[in-house]
Amino acid sequence: MKLKYRIIWLTAIALLLVILLVRIYAVRPAGLEQLFSQTQSAQSNQGTSSHAPASSITPTPTPPPLRPNLAAGMIFPQWGPRSYTTADKNWEPGLKEIRTQTGANWIGLYLQFHQDSEFTTNVHIAHDGQTPAGLKAGIEMAHKMGYRVYVFPAITLDNAHAWGGYIRYDTDVDNQAWFDNYWHQLQPFLQACQQAKCDRFSIGNEYEGLEQSPDSYWHQLLTRVHSVYPGQIVYSRNFSSQLKYPVAGWMRDPLLSEVGLSSYYSLIDTETSIPKQQLPDLWKNRVQPHLDAMARDLGKPVFISEIGYRNTSYAGYLPYQDTDNGVKDPTMQAALLDAAFQNIAKDKLIDGVFVWAWSKPPFAPNYTPAAKTIHHWYDVFLR
Repeated sequence: MKLKYRIIWLTAIALLLVILLVRIYAVRPAGLEQLFSQTQSAQSNQGTSSHAPASSITPTPTPPPLRPNLAAGMIFPQWGPRSYTTADKNWEPGLKEIRTQTGANWIGLYLQFHQDSEFTTNVHIAHDGQTPAGLKAGIEMAHKMGYRVYVFPAITLDNAHAWGGYIRYDTDVDNQAWFDNYWHQLQPFLQACQQAKCDRFSIGNEYEGLEQSPDSYWHQLLTRVHSVYPGQIVYSRNFSSQLKYPVAGWMRDPLLSEVGLSSYYSLIDTETSIPKQQLPDLWKNRVQPHLDAMARDLGKPVFISEIGYRNTSYAGYLPYQDTDNGVKDPTMQAALLDAAFQNIAKDKLIDGVFVWAWSKPPFAPNYTPAAKTIHHWYDVFLR
């Protein structure tokens, strides 16, 4: 009898266990699913943080721009009557490449004037010159792409000397004739700049001899320019002018917003290759003092209106020349630009820099280490 009751009791317990197991597997509580999911997630994130979920980690803040107001520019010179227009097949693609490869926020547009020799006064436009309509179209396209625009004219002599810096006159008659002729050529381009709302216009580029003309002629020119173009008016000196002459009185004219310096100073005295680690100190000692001295003389910041280096091993010597006896070395070009930007970054007397020149070998940084160097520094300065 006792055995009978024991069998019944065990059977009842077994039945209850079967019912309980069926309920557990047939109806799985949602809470268990959540717990299972959370456990897997926690296991997969164990390397992130042992104290807080990943979403609560504070990201590293982006450093502020180093020089947010710096004019970070690239010069993109084009020649001929189609220059800077939609008929110029290089212009629009080049603007896109410059933005992508360098991060520049300013673009420099070059105007080509001619003169027979340093002894004549007949400033004129030749077959390689641009047109006012083309300049206007180019400025407008650059603006649409987010650039600010700097326009500057230069004179090429049609003789062996070539460089417009040789032009210089000793008489009032010649000085007045040249300044009148120059204004006659300049005026239509200024009108185009005004219509397109150009951001900065230079009244000249590297006119070393003419800088020594009496101040009255330059004051007259500035007044004429301002009557047509009320925007930012500047002038660009050559590095050799800074070595030879003090700042001219007319450069302090209040109509002149700023003075730039084409900074093609040699970092070495002979054709040789320089150890790259020495370049920043050489630039600091052999270039920067001239820029700072000009800024102090003028009592305001200056900009580097041109800086460029060949893509050769000897590019630190006479960098304004198109050729040297070195071998091709794009890494030297990049290192020279890096040395310049290292010093510019810390110098508040320099408020702009324009690199010479896109698509102009052997200075062109297109698709080279130099472009990456420029982009790195323009990001540091602006973003």
